[in-house]
Formats: sequence, C-alpha cells, structure tokens
Amino acid sequence: MTELLAYPALPTFRDPAGSVEVRPDGAYRSVRAPFDEEMLAFLATPLASELVAQGRLVASEVVSPENAETLVLRHPRISFQSYPWEWSPGMWLAAAELTLGLCSDLVEQGWQLKDATPLNVLFQGPPPIFVDVLSIERRDPHQPIWLAYGQFVRTFLLPMLAYSRLGWPLEISLTRRDGYEPEEVYPALSLASRLRRPALSTVTLPSLLAKTKKGKAGKVTPRSVKDPGLAKQILLRTLRTLRTDMRHVTPGHRSSTWSHYAETAYHYSDEDHDDKRRFVSDVLGKARPAKVLDVGCNTGVYSNLAADAGAEVVSIDTDLQAVDRLYAGLKVSGKNILPLCVDLAHPSPATGWENRESASFLSRCAGHFDTVMMLAVLHHLLLRNQIPMNRIAALCSELTTRHLIVEWVPPSDPKFQDLLRGRDAMYEHITEAAFREAFAKHFTVFDELKLANGRILFHLGKR
Repeated sequence: MTELLAYPALPTFRDPAGSVEVRPDGAYRSVRAPFDEEMLAFLATPLASELVAQGRLVASEVVSPENAETLVLRHPRISFQSYPWEWSPGMWLAAAELTLGLCSDLVEQGWQLKDATPLNVLFQGPPPIFVDVLSIERRDPHQPIWLAYGQFVRTFLLPMLAYSRLGWPLEISLTRRDGYEPEEVYPALSLASRLRRPALSTVTLPSLLAKTKKGKAGKVTPRSVKDPGLAKQILLRTLRTLRTDMRHVTPGHRSSTWSHYAETAYHYSDEDHDDKRRFVSDVLGKARPAKVLDVGCNTGVYSNLAADAGAEVVSIDTDLQAVDRLYAGLKVSGKNILPLCVDLAHPSPATGWENRESASFLSRCAGHFDTVMMLAVLHHLLLRNQIPMNRIAALCSELTTRHLIVEWVPPSDPKFQDLLRGRDAMYEHITEAAFREAFAKHFTVFDELKLANGRILFHLGKR
C-alpha cells in the first residue's frame, strides 16, 4: 500500500517557458529566459496583486537569487489537488468562468492568457483558483483573436456540450487531456442540435470547414487590425460569448437515485437522524479534526458538520448529481468543503506521461486526513463492489492518521437486503463480529452507539 500511495515527483514539462515541481512547502516554478522578464513585469503590476488578493490567482514569491540564471517562484500549495474528471458540472462552469473572467481583466490591462484548459484551475474549498501564472503573457495590441480560443472550446465547452446533449461522462476527460475535436462531436449530434447555438459555431461550422480544407496544408497567420481599441473590444466580445455559451450548455441540477437521499431515507426515523447527527457532532467536537475525508458524502449533511467543527473537508461520492447539489449549496454558504465525484472502490488513477503527471486519488490522500467518515457506505463496498472486509479496514487505516467514524449496517437492514439480492448464503460471513475483528487489527473502539434501526455508529482510533 505504501508504494501505491507514493506521490509522483515528476515536474511538469509541457510548457517551453518553464516547469513546476511540487514540494512539501510549496510549488516551485522555474521560468526560463526570455520568459522570466515578462513574468517579473506582470508580477510587479497592481493587477497581479489585486488578482491574488481576490483569491483568483495563486500567489507568487521570487525565491531565486537576484542574478540567478533561472527565475524560481514559490507558490503556496493548494491543500488538496483535484482534477476535472472529479468535478461536477457546476465546478466545470466555475472553472470556465474564472478562466474567462481572468482573461478579460488581463486583456483590459494589456495582457492575456495563452492557455485555457481546466488543468490550470484548482479549488480551495468551493472557490476556484487559477494556478498557472506562466499562462499569462503580454498581448499584441493589434491582435483581435484569442489564440487560446480553440483550446477553451476543446477542453471546456465541448466536453460540457457532449455531457449535456449526448450524455458523455465528464470523467472521460481523464483520458482526453486535449478535449474533443469538433469532428468527433458532430456525428453524434442530431440535426436540430447541430444548428443550435453554441454547436453551430463551435462544432458544425468547424467540422464542415475541416472537410473542405482536407489535404490543404498551410501556415495560418492571424490577422491584425490597426485600431488597438477595436482589437481589444473584439477580444472581450469573444470572451463574453464563450461565457454565455458555457452557461447555456451547463445543465441545471438533475435528480438521481441518491441526490435526495437525505430527505427520503425512510430506514431512519427522526430519532435515528437526530441521534446520528448528535453522535457525529460529539465525536468531531472531541477529535477537533483539521482535515476530514467524508466518503459517501451524498449532499453533505455530515460534511457540513465537520466544516462547522473547524475542519477542512474533502467530500466524495459516486453520484455526480448529489455532488453537484452539494457544490451549489457551498457557493452560498462558503464552507470549507471540496466536493468531488470519486468512487472509493474505483478511485481516480494516476495518469499522463509515465502515469506521473496527475497523481492518483489515493496518492493525494496519503497522510493528508486526520479523520475519515464512512457513514452508510460499508455495505455498498462489501456487497455491490465485493471488497473483502479486511481490505476495507486496511484502506481505512491508510486513509486516516487518527480517527475513523464508521457506520455498521446489519444484514437485517432493508438497504443491506436490497444489495444482497437473495445471495444470503454467499455473504453470510458478513457479520458484526467479522466487522469488529477486521477493524480491530487497525483501530481501537473509542465509542459506539446503536440506533433504534439496528445500525451502529463507531468512533475508532488508529492504532
């Protein structure tokens, strides 16, 4: 398990202007000449300070000696790194709007973004933050075309359009670093969809033009205009149009099997609900956790309790709509919760070059959380995912450095029976005694509470 949880040390290498290496005390960015002078010039502007103060742009500190050959910047580490394939639709939209809004402000001051991919954005709780300062460059005042337009469409707009119109999962972005080409989406769209905005301008017309230009290679030179004011206004209009298009294709909240679970959990009485909340609140009050992982968070009832107790929370669930509903609420409450669509039975793998560019979910969890909550999750892992009890207990021990709050669901429980599907003989070994024995190898029981419905809540401490 230790090897599986090792954080990859591969520095970034795709940007010719520099690279980033993540260390325990921050992210260190090396900037090569001649890009170093432009970077220093931007960081010296009032705009840079304002964007950092607003929390929209990551802070940068020069740590290289004054006459060093390479400029080195140190950025504060974002507490928990997430990737687009783990985001809900609302988070995709928030990252897109941050990118476009940031670029608009830069354009106004003579700068722009040369890159526009979701991978340039991280989340600090609910708010997104732009972390790739090397994407910022001086703008040609006579150039009305945003050269990152195509990248934004491929990596932001088309994945969301394909999700909302075609049902293509957003998590496919795990293997689609450069997004979709219009020609890939075009055949799957209906005729009516092809002719509607924004597919008409971002999918249909580019696909038809690509057919007419097939086999005709040649250098494309962006046209400039004499009037700098006109060039700026064209750029700003492009960014506004993209924002409108992104909002148009991002769907509203949809109902799912679990998105209203908290309101329809008939297997809990009001007394059970109250007792469960009281037990979890008491444990959080005693443990005073700094960082909590809430596995199977649903719409965040217990994640909110952990945040109210002063913890920084990462909440994961397999239901995208439940995660999206939780994120929508966080934009209002502002609580320090990062909701992600992650299946603990099939967590996000490491990916990219040598499988070391993007860390696996378990790698990012290693040593990070002092408390893990697994409420009404265990029976899903045991029955639906067929994970043995001892393997679940071992993973829980790896995920937390101190505390585990876990809920035992007995075989007599209606939800257990729903998942059992008549396979009683096959799973007759799943008993409370087996649970206690497996977890006792890694944890000590600090406290427990049996609810009226037969479920048992445990506060366990890591051995």
